[in-house]
Amino acid sequence: MRHALLIAAALTLAACGAPMGASEETPPPADAPVTAGPDYSGDFDAVGTEPFWSVKVRAESLTLSRPDQADVATANPGVRADGEQGVWDATADERRLVLRLTPGDCSDGMSDRRYGYAAEVWIDGETLRGCAAKTAALAAQPRP
Repeated sequence: MRHALLIAAALTLAACGAPMGASEETPPPADAPVTAGPDYSGDFDAVGTEPFWSVKVRAESLTLSRPDQADVATANPGVRADGEQGVWDATADERRLVLRLTPGDCSDGMSDRRYGYAAEVWIDGETLRGCAAKTAALAAQPRP
C-alpha cells in the first residue's frame, strides 16, 4: 500500500509539469535569453538648460560644451554600469568630468523631443542636470 501511494504521488507531481526535485531556485536553461540592463553602447547626446550645456559621447571622446566657456574634451574612458545607470568618469587637463545617465523618460523643458535618460554631469564641483538620448534616436525626431 505504501509503495502504491509513493508511485501515485510521483505521478501526480509529474502531471503538474514540475520535474521531481525542482525548486524555484533552479537556474534557467543554458539557452534561456539573457536579460541585461540598458544599452549604453554607441553615441549619446546629453543636454541641459539653465544653464545651457551639452555633452557628446562618441567612440573616442567625451566633450562638454557650455556658452562662454572653453569646451572640455577628453578621451572616452568607456562606460561602466552602476546598477541601471551608465557612468563615464574621465579626466581632462586635471579636471574630472563625470557623466551619469539614468534610464527613464526625460523632458528638456524647451522642446517636444523625447529623451530616454536623465543626465547628470559633474565638473569642477558643479552639477548640471538634463536629459540624454542615443544620437541616432534624436536624429530621427523633429529638430527643436
